[in-house]
Amino acid sequence: MAEDSGAILRHISSLKDMLDKVNEEIEQNIQKRREIESEIVKHSETEKEYLMKESELMKGVSIAEFEFNGIIQVAAAETDSLKVMEGNLEFQKATLNGLRKRFSNKMYGLHLVH
Repeated sequence: MAEDSGAILRHISSLKDMLDKVNEEIEQNIQKRREIESEIVKHSETEKEYLMKESELMKGVSIAEFEFNGIIQVAAAETDSLKVMEGNLEFQKATLNGLRKRFSNKMYGLHLVH
């Protein structure tokens, strides 16, 4: 019977060692899981920061596009205005040349009369 008791104690001791080893592995897995969860949180925060930066950049791009389109419209209006002014200038040059010619003809006519 003492032999049976000794065998049972050795078996219990062996089972306890196996249980301790399993508990140790469970603790290691729990620690790894915590580390992974911590990394996930860090990456989530980084992702949020990048999304906010992307949003700010997209807002800036939209504003720049709006301003650029406004500048293009102003430039087009200025170009049209310049064309009108050039047309007016050409008309005034033609009118001035006509007046000069008439004045010159009148002056020439006056010289002939005298």
